[in-house]
Amino acid sequence: MPAVTIGLPVYNAEPYLKQCIDSIKQQTFDDFEVLAILDCPTDNSEVLLRELADERFRIIKNEKKLGLAACCNNILELSNCSLIARMDADDIMLPLRIERQLEFLTEHPYIDILGTYFEEIDPNGKQTAKPFPMPLKHEDILDAFRRMSVMHHPTVMYRRDRIRSLGGYDTTYPLAQDLDLWFRCFLNNFRFANLPEVLLHYRVYPGRLTSRKLEIQLQMVDRAYAIYGKQIWGEQAPDFVSGINPWHRLWRRIKRKLSN
Repeated sequence: MPAVTIGLPVYNAEPYLKQCIDSIKQQTFDDFEVLAILDCPTDNSEVLLRELADERFRIIKNEKKLGLAACCNNILELSNCSLIARMDADDIMLPLRIERQLEFLTEHPYIDILGTYFEEIDPNGKQTAKPFPMPLKHEDILDAFRRMSVMHHPTVMYRRDRIRSLGGYDTTYPLAQDLDLWFRCFLNNFRFANLPEVLLHYRVYPGRLTSRKLEIQLQMVDRAYAIYGKQIWGEQAPDFVSGINPWHRLWRRIKRKLSN
């Protein structure tokens, strides 16, 4: 049995899929399976994936489009391994990613969810932002979450059975499914950590999230903070309003107050 499942939902990733799969194949640690979930892509992703896959790939094709949260739940259900590494089909793993995360989780069995630093890249693979220095230890991560999420979903490796014990991802949060999961993990005393090493290139490009979907995502983030904030932090829970920058957050806060 392999040591790690790399969970790879695939939807309309044709322009970047080869780079993604090449980066998986170039891992220094190669005792893994890739569980690729085809979520009814309308481009050439399926043909390309089947051409590039080797014997370590299991390809599952959904009968209808389910979305990321449901695909991640399928990965949790079908994984043969005790550890799952998240991966998006338009991103790039650095060669040491799986080795570094597996090594850390083996040496720290009390850690349930492990993220890493990442670099943002544009469609051409050029770096667009320096890595954000996310907190590394659980207590600092928990405190930082009062202001922003500091676990980047495509970088994480987690313990399958621990996530299964919570029922996996909540599909009613289709654009904030990771935040909802992290909050439920905090409530159930899961332990988090980040590695201070860039192990993923995260691709950002126009159209990845439309303006309409962005607003829905921000509303879902606000909803998650409203539901879980006081349960996690008590009286120190933030009056949280999300946004893409300080001015946008201020505008959304004013808009929320006027609507109340």
